[in-house]
Amino acid sequence: MPSHNVSLRLQGLQEKDSGSSRCSVNVQDHRGINRSHSSKTLELSVLVPPAPPSCRLLGVARVGTNVTLSCQSPRSKPAAQYQWERAPPSAQVFFAPVLGEGTSGDK
Repeated sequence: MPSHNVSLRLQGLQEKDSGSSRCSVNVQDHRGINRSHSSKTLELSVLVPPAPPSCRLLGVARVGTNVTLSCQSPRSKPAAQYQWERAPPSAQVFFAPVLGEGTSGDK
């Protein structure tokens, strides 16, 4: 075991790797008797990007009724922050009805 610097390398982190890790140092004399002990704890918090949100509409969208729009992405860490915005209405082209010959009332 090296006597000055020891590192622990974690590869392929998973959310379950979050938690406390403690490094303990023991100093022994030439006979192997512990003369000093010290430790330090390090907190590891593995960040998790949000998954695509799950969204749904609760209620019936009719004039005069209430609806609830629900959106969630519970696995993000830290907790996801949500923002709602209303997109502008899509451009709709209106075509006036075309009157056929003889339908204008002229005789």
